[in-house]
Amino acid sequence: PFHLTRNGRRFALKMGTMIAFMIMFAFVGYVIYLQAQMDYKSAEDLEALAKSVEASENKKPAASDTGAGKPVQKLKRVILPQYEGLYEQNPDLAGWLRIPDTVIDYPVMYLKDDNDFYLKHNFRKEEDNNGLLVLDKRCDRNGDGISVLIHGHHMKSGKMFGSLKKYESKAYEEEHSKIYYDTLYEQRVYGIIGVFISSVYNSNRGDFQYYDYIDIRNKEEFDTYVQNVKEQSLYDTGLDAKFGDELITLSTCEYSRSNGRLVVVGRRIYE
Repeated sequence: PFHLTRNGRRFALKMGTMIAFMIMFAFVGYVIYLQAQMDYKSAEDLEALAKSVEASENKKPAASDTGAGKPVQKLKRVILPQYEGLYEQNPDLAGWLRIPDTVIDYPVMYLKDDNDFYLKHNFRKEEDNNGLLVLDKRCDRNGDGISVLIHGHHMKSGKMFGSLKKYESKAYEEEHSKIYYDTLYEQRVYGIIGVFISSVYNSNRGDFQYYDYIDIRNKEEFDTYVQNVKEQSLYDTGLDAKFGDELITLSTCEYSRSNGRLVVVGRRIYE
């Protein structure tokens, strides 16, 4: 029978190890390539969606025909022209979020029983690690409540809510102090009242459970929410909120603590 010499065994071991490393590196490279391709396709798709919205922005909604002598009916909400086509493609569309001069220019999706699906899927409901922005399932999808809560992934690439980390800088907030959120029926503008870092799922620690302040019913609840936002904010934005104001909360992961979240809160303003 054939026997390897000691040197032969060493050589075979080295070759085996080398081949194993080559296979491992090839696999890792392939995974990275696939992710890069997915990110590129995702960016292309989102750019196409944004362009379709922009192209439709000047389209006028059809006039209502009430006709003389006809009974007056309750006015029906009309979808903004720029979102008609997208809504036909996917009726899970709840609106569009944009912060000028940032990468945030994305559709906001809504499922009444699921916050997670669109964090892992694109507009065509295909699997996508970037996901999309998601209106919390407890919110009114038409934005009729006092508070709107939107979730998004903190992607290392900066996509989705990855760039919200820049709001840790007051100088950045001063340059990007307005949030534009369109529901399907109405265009809105919000000014930022606070930026803070918190944790979720740690109620025993006494962390501010900002994510539970959606169905705000009275002045006491509203004032408690705003007070916590202002007290925990990383800096003073110079803008406050009072009961009766409408709020928007943007939430994404933050990695300096367990279950950390970076949160940006805005108050509706009228320009």
